[in-house]
Amino acid sequence: MNKILRLIRSSFFPERCPYCGKTIEYGKTACDICIRKLPEAYCKNFVKGGYPCCSPFFYKGIFKNAIKLFKFDGFEQNSEKLAIALARTINKEYADIKFDVVTCVPMHPKKERIRGYNQSKLLAKDVSKLISVKYEDLLLKKKNNIEQHKCLTAAERRENVKNVYKAIDNDKIKGKTILIIDDVLTTGYTLGECCKVLSENTNAKIYCATLCAKNNL
Repeated sequence: MNKILRLIRSSFFPERCPYCGKTIEYGKTACDICIRKLPEAYCKNFVKGGYPCCSPFFYKGIFKNAIKLFKFDGFEQNSEKLAIALARTINKEYADIKFDVVTCVPMHPKKERIRGYNQSKLLAKDVSKLISVKYEDLLLKKKNNIEQHKCLTAAERRENVKNVYKAIDNDKIKGKTILIIDDVLTTGYTLGECCKVLSENTNAKIYCATLCAKNNL
């Protein structure tokens, strides 16, 4: 019966590779060509403020295309497959860390309504299931600033995220070990600002993870 249901579903809603967009068999995480391109090693960085961050991919090639499909082209269903690679990296890099909660970099409500979803939140929720740690919204974006990828210089990016985020409830943060997730790490200013807000007067331990990193910072 399950096999029949899978066949029916795949005929109406074909599975697609999250990296190139090609149709794949139901249950596969990527096409055979892209699977061979998945790296064994991963990226390790520190965002602004000295908070550690890990990422399974560099932001180039099929992985840059995966972000485009997921973030800008409306393929929100790709989150589940992409989260598998991210969770695998998190389990390797933070093997000795016991997280209390998983959260994400929030979007401003206006922008989220326009896009229809927050890609970082989708990733964070799927990762939380894979690593068996609860997801919770801990931050809100109070200022509808310019999108970071539209800022040309590092200085502009740094100023663009100042005083943009706010903690929802410090009591849910105090003393906790938190994993915060975003889609792409570029300069580290966005995640650094979020970590700063989470750690202010809370004694929380903050760790970061992103799907892609532009480089080793």
